[in-house]
Amino acid sequence: MHELDRAVKVVCALNPNCLLDLFYGRNRTVKLKSVEDTQIQIPEHRADKIWRVDDGRREGCVMLEAITVPDRRELRRINLKNAALQISLEVPVITILVYLERGKYATFPEGYEDEIGGLANQHRFARVLLWEHEARIRSGELKELAPFLPLFEEEPAPYILEVENQLLETVTDPQQRLELKAVAAVVATRRFSEELIKQYLKLEFDMIKETSVFKEWLDQRHAEGVLEGEIKGEIKGEIKGEIKRQIEIAKNMLAKGLQIPLIAELTGIPEEELFRLKQELH
Repeated sequence: MHELDRAVKVVCALNPNCLLDLFYGRNRTVKLKSVEDTQIQIPEHRADKIWRVDDGRREGCVMLEAITVPDRRELRRINLKNAALQISLEVPVITILVYLERGKYATFPEGYEDEIGGLANQHRFARVLLWEHEARIRSGELKELAPFLPLFEEEPAPYILEVENQLLETVTDPQQRLELKAVAAVVATRRFSEELIKQYLKLEFDMIKETSVFKEWLDQRHAEGVLEGEIKGEIKGEIKGEIKRQIEIAKNMLAKGLQIPLIAELTGIPEEELFRLKQELH
């Protein structure tokens, strides 16, 4: 999820109006006023993106929460952030759940209900299923969201990389275009091999590797790889230590004259291995 979380934040930073167009449509009355700090003063709670907006009648905030795995339990934490933000800013806060991947899931919850003895509290959020807006993205209306096209199918055809590349070519600002292509490269790793991604990016790949988006992704992947290696090393060490301990126990049992079938049952060591150990003792 780390790479998708970062991808959403980068796209939001590059063109926040694109996301507001997604939520409210191109002819929206809601106007962006500023981008707010996403830090909420509750330990380990941070919003993906917050914008202060004005719809001509009142001012408020829009909080985006990008989601990959539908989990109704996560909505409780999101509700907590929503409430904390409203208290902090003293304005209405509209939380929008943006589901990025369709995957194999059947439902994408937009709220939850707590009920005791027939009395209930209901909590509902605005919800966007990003793949339902594929036509708007492909038409160029929401071209900045092209990096997420590979997520709309479990096994997308490789040509989708060319489609998103062509869409991003229409972004007029060179630096923004490069950053968005870096986002596309990172997101695409969830569906395609790096070799295939390089093939579609061609000469631009060397420039993409130098972007902050791509470097951060590489650093994150390296950190996760190191951690995974450490965990595997610890597990292997524990297994080796346990095997060694069992062998010592088996040797003591052999020295005391216990029968090999009984020792095999008690220690889990194969009988042929116990015969070998017995020969070593003699």
